[in-house]
Amino acid sequence: MPRRGGVSTERSEVELHVRPSAFWKLCGQVLLVAGALYLISRVAFVVAWVLVALVLALALEPAVVRLERRGLKRGLAIAIVMGLVVGLLVALGATLVPLLVEQARAFFEAAPTWIDRLRASEAMAWATAHLGLVDAVRNEVATAATAAAGSAVALVQGVLYGLAATITVIALTVFMLLFGPAVARATLEWVEPARREHVVSLAVQMQRSVGGYVAGALVVATVGGVVTAVAMLALGIPYYVPLGLLMVVLGLIPYIGPVIGGVLVSGAAFLSSGVTAGLVMLGVFVVYQQIENHLLQPLVQRHTIKMNPLLIALAMLVGTASAGVIGAVLALPIAGAVQVIAESALARRQQRWAGASPTQSPMPALAPSST
Repeated sequence: MPRRGGVSTERSEVELHVRPSAFWKLCGQVLLVAGALYLISRVAFVVAWVLVALVLALALEPAVVRLERRGLKRGLAIAIVMGLVVGLLVALGATLVPLLVEQARAFFEAAPTWIDRLRASEAMAWATAHLGLVDAVRNEVATAATAAAGSAVALVQGVLYGLAATITVIALTVFMLLFGPAVARATLEWVEPARREHVVSLAVQMQRSVGGYVAGALVVATVGGVVTAVAMLALGIPYYVPLGLLMVVLGLIPYIGPVIGGVLVSGAAFLSSGVTAGLVMLGVFVVYQQIENHLLQPLVQRHTIKMNPLLIALAMLVGTASAGVIGAVLALPIAGAVQVIAESALARRQQRWAGASPTQSPMPALAPSST
């Protein structure tokens, strides 16, 4: 072995051989993933409908199971639960949709007048003079109102699309409730027998966590919308139906949704009925948020998703950027399911670590000690 300056040196050459079959297998996998992503991007609305139906099925499963425990067959139990859901939707639609359309039209027609009131204040006068902010908003609102009032074809298309989406989601929910257990059992056959019990336990945890969260979130959001609408109706504030429904939708978005809804509702009350009504609605919102955060949420969601607020914020950002409002509503249930899988994987890995090393080393400190 050659020596130079009394120091021995070694040379080693590593030859990498790639079999053609492995290369083409990798290329096929890459093309398969790319094709799947392209297909998902082309049918994104279908994926959204499927996810909504899956979340609803998870939320309704406990009610179906309760009826089954009372001696009813699963098909009859599903029929009763879905009949109640569809009947409630039809009753709400027949009662609220005409009033909602009328108040929404009046809301858009009155919006330019509200903006003119804002221009009377000194702060808005300065913003208009230097930034042109109010004029730009006023023009956008007027354009939106004109388009909403004049485009009958777009309105009909939107109604038909919403009707098709509702029917599709309801049908998918029924199919998932009926045939989901059979599909789950067939899928379980692909899992090695030693892991089947763990997979079943994981699926049950996901169903309880996600389904319970969705049902609880719907209850809490509905209570918030009803409180908002009743308070506005008692104060004689118009547009209480669309703003109450807006609070229901925004209430499904954790943290930021209710805050945005409270600002919009208080602002609408201030602009339409004066300072006193605006302040009262702001007080109602603040008091209700305290009751919701300290009583309703802990009571309804005590056995569901427990997630770090930072992870919730990240999930909300990704969901909103991916699918808008639907993505924001579905982000947390999906993230909750992923969290259940991640926690299970972490627990199994920690068990392997504990079995591999007789002594467990302490966690490294992330910050210097304060002592």
